Amino acid sequence: MGAKTEDFSVSVTNEEVVAAIVPMQEHWLPLSNLDLLLPPLDVGVFFCYKNPMATSTTLGDSEVVSNNMGEPEVLCNNRGVDFVEAVADVELKCLNFYNPDDTIEGKFVPKKKNGVLAVQVLYT
Repeated sequence: MGAKTEDFSVSVTNEEVVAAIVPMQEHWLPLSNLDLLLPPLDVGVFFCYKNPMATSTTLGDSEVVSNNMGEPEVLCNNRGVDFVEAVADVELKCLNFYNPDDTIEGKFVPKKKNGVLAVQVLYT
């Protein structure tokens, strides 16, 4: 599924923090038992869409903090989500989706600065 294309560039065109339009009250959510069993990991996921999606109505933000008993909880505080727009000089059909580490690692998924989520929109 595509040739090995490692020599393409990704240029960031815009960076901003997107928060929900309607302010929400800060609140705490306890982690599930599954969340407590698994070690904390940062996972990169990317999706391909034909049309841009509306984001300002759906993206709030949160951060994982410890409560007074030392258990992790999610603090939902509407700080916003790091949102990056970028352009790549490669076609999707040229990427190796069988082994994405070869072609997209560090290029299509942004590094998380704050909170628990970062979003990057990439135009190719």
